Amino acid sequence: MGNHQSNQDGQKANQVSAVRRFGPLIIGILLCALSFLFDQAVIDWVKAHDWKTFKLFAGFLSFWGDWPKLMMFSCLGLAVAWVARSRVVGKVFLCMMIAGTVSGALVSSVRVLSGRARPNNTESMQEWNGLWRGHQFLMFKNSYHSFPSGHTGVAFAFFGVLFFANRQRGGWALLVAAAIAWSRIYLNVHHLSDVVAGALIGLLTAAIVWDRLGPPIERYLDYFFVPRK
Repeated sequence: MGNHQSNQDGQKANQVSAVRRFGPLIIGILLCALSFLFDQAVIDWVKAHDWKTFKLFAGFLSFWGDWPKLMMFSCLGLAVAWVARSRVVGKVFLCMMIAGTVSGALVSSVRVLSGRARPNNTESMQEWNGLWRGHQFLMFKNSYHSFPSGHTGVAFAFFGVLFFANRQRGGWALLVAAAIAWSRIYLNVHHLSDVVAGALIGLLTAAIVWDRLGPPIERYLDYFFVPRK
């Protein structure tokens, strides 16, 4: 009887673990699918609310929310962590750098292959083009690199590490990533579905990097963040 009860408790625990693990992923995929239905409505809203102040703010967020700038901030954070001999802070910044870089590479690979025209691309005859539009090779044509959003993928991976490192206090980090994603929509260079897909890829990357690479990175930092004697 005791073994039977123990098996049932184990099965329930496994079910709860599976829901916690795959539930957010399923919800994210559903949100990505639904976001395509609102692409045109969001584009129309942006055109109807094209305000100079918001446009300047969006440009500021996009400029400082790009991969090179985020890596620069991370290097500064790593330097501070090394001076302070803070292994935990060093681990967080290294994971942020790795997650942002990996997510950026993934997103860039997908958007080059998808060939989706940006909302402000007036020359495109169709929305999805792949690598070719007629006889034109689109790999190096940035105006056809809309899906998913690179800024968003990098931002949600980068700031997502802060969230997974401390879920109680790290919610603000996701707000920063969301603001960067909003800036891409408001500048009319991405569809809503572009940024939703980018956010999902970024969060998945952040979760995997923090969960799988975080512990070995922390052990590796033992050799460099030795407390001063």
